[in-house]
Amino acid sequence: MSTIKVTNLQNPSASSPAFVLNTDGTCSQLGIRNALINGNPTINQRGYVSGTATTAANEYTLDRWRVVVSGESVTWTDSENVRTVTAPAGGVEQVIEGINILSGTYTLNWTGTATATVDGSSVSKGGNVTLTGGTNCTVRFSNGTFSLAQLEPGSVATPFEHRSYGDEYLRCLRYFFRFTRESSSGHLGCMQVYSSSNVAGKFFEWPIPMRAAPTFSKFGTIRMTDSTFSSGYTASVADSQLSKFSMFATLTGGSSLSAGNASSIYLLADGEYIQFDAEL
Repeated sequence: MSTIKVTNLQNPSASSPAFVLNTDGTCSQLGIRNALINGNPTINQRGYVSGTATTAANEYTLDRWRVVVSGESVTWTDSENVRTVTAPAGGVEQVIEGINILSGTYTLNWTGTATATVDGSSVSKGGNVTLTGGTNCTVRFSNGTFSLAQLEPGSVATPFEHRSYGDEYLRCLRYFFRFTRESSSGHLGCMQVYSSSNVAGKFFEWPIPMRAAPTFSKFGTIRMTDSTFSSGYTASVADSQLSKFSMFATLTGGSSLSAGNASSIYLLADGEYIQFDAEL
């Protein structure tokens, strides 16, 4: 058996190699490469509206991307499933969790007119940075447009790694999850009645484990039914315990519940939501 020894694989008409072999024989361009999540930022669980001014510093807008300066905003245009974002002067950034970083050289690339920094240092398109494994990394775009953002291991920029919408969405859920009632479907689950006015149990379980125990908030009205499921009561969260996996809660507000029965928990109206935030 013969061996072909090369360092690069490149089409004669291409401007850069498709594959660059490292000195240890590995190839950084294979496998899951992009350390940025939602690099083509079409995931938008918060329902952020293009051009809406933020009301706090480091406010999250599109999933995993936060606007640095309060009062600024991001806008975007979409074309053939590519989203081009216009970053404000103060920047829009993503903090990459250190658990997903190994020590070594990384390359940042994007399309557009924005300037970029990695951990505060300016980086040009296709430029290299050195990252430390296990340490969070912040990528910021400012004063212009960007699309198809990619931070990948190795010293050579490769074409944008397109992941499926479902795959990208699941990656976002580690940091933020919103459940919204849509099309009259807002059932959250069933909990056990333990007094005439209270129910308790597992209130909600995340689709995937979150980065850390999240904070919980809601918009709208949570309701709980009586034992016959024929009428409901407005519920308040009296106590809660949150972990990376689920939320245990006690809800109050009933008046004629029967201990030991089940109560259906739901959101009252379309557009109402509960959400869980474990962002960095």
